[in-house]
Order: sequence, then structure tokens, then C-alpha cells
Amino acid sequence: MKMLFLGILAALSLVYLVSLWFKRGIFQAVAKVCLVPLILAVYISGANQIFFPVILALVLGWLGDIFLLKIKDVRFFRLGLASFLLGHICYIPSMLYYTGTPQLIPLIISIAVAIPLGLFIRRLIHPSKEMSIPAIAYEMVILLMVVSALQLFLAQGAPFGALVFAGALCFLVSDTLLAFFTFRTMPRCGDFLVMLTYISAQVCIILGLSGF
Repeated sequence: MKMLFLGILAALSLVYLVSLWFKRGIFQAVAKVCLVPLILAVYISGANQIFFPVILALVLGWLGDIFLLKIKDVRFFRLGLASFLLGHICYIPSMLYYTGTPQLIPLIISIAVAIPLGLFIRRLIHPSKEMSIPAIAYEMVILLMVVSALQLFLAQGAPFGALVFAGALCFLVSDTLLAFFTFRTMPRCGDFLVMLTYISAQVCIILGLSGF
């Protein structure tokens, strides 16, 4: 069943990304709403151990997708931001659960790298004054998720730990692009790039976590 759901997900993702690239909006909303439920089906059908926070993270991501269908409405943008923020928070204990004892030196180094990286990202996206605090909070959480994913990779190695870490990095790229394009000008390929990295993030994390 896992391979069946993966096949359907791959086909739907391809159709959705092509529609974004060529600006064919007929199927975009429906396809976007169906993506995360398929990823959830991949996780449930393939996980050796189903971990509730992972399911909750996907449900919150699904809600975020729905809210961001109306991204130009500030209320829905904030709800989407809050949903994804909570989803990332749920992913963190999921990653740490499979990590075991943290590796102290890599942890210190990764936090030392995350701080200037966070400052750079904030400067890059340059959020509006009213969104500055939510943007900082969101940025801190997603960087913490990347640090947690790195700890998991160091503890478990390839392929599953590597998949989780790659997914966390894709999330960092996707959310940074989304914030940058939201507070600036959305290029023609903006939606495509955001969703390509977003889908990659969710799939890599779920495939990784389902392997433990």
C-alpha cells in the first residue's frame, strides 16, 4: 500500500507542479489540498511505528495549506503561519524521539551556525513591522527543527536519518522563499519553487521517520 500511495502522490505532485509552472489554475487548489493527506497515507501505511506527533504535524501542515490558499488575506496568512509553526514544533519531538542521547559538540556547533543564519534570513526577508515578531518566532522554530534533524542524522545515519535532515533543509528553503516572496515581489516561478521544496520537505521527512 505504501508504494501505491507513493505512486499516486508522485503523479499528483507532478501534475500540480506543472500546473503551477504554466499557471494553469483549474486543478491547483484541489491538488494542493490532496497532497498532505496522501503523504499521511504513505506514513500510516509504511511506518514501522506510528508516532502521534508526526500525524499531528501533517494535519497542521494540511490546515496550513488550506489557509494559504488565500495567502493575500492577512488573516488567512497568519492562520497558515500558525499552523505550520505548530507543525514544525510537532516534528521536533518526533525527531528527538528517534535520536536518543544528543551529541553535544555537533549540537553546540549547529546552534552556533543557526544563530547567524537566522539573522541573515531575517535580514533577507525583511518582514513588515507587524509581522516581525511572528517571523522571528517562526524562524527560531524551523532552525531548531533543522538542528534536531541534524542530531537525528548523526545518530541514525543514512538512509533514513539523511532523508529527515534533507527534508528539514528543504523546509528551511521553502519557508524562507515563501516569506521572501510574500514580503517582496513574487516572481513567475515563485509558487513553483516554494511548493517544489515544500513537497520535497514533507515527503523526505515522512519517508525518513517511517523507516525507524
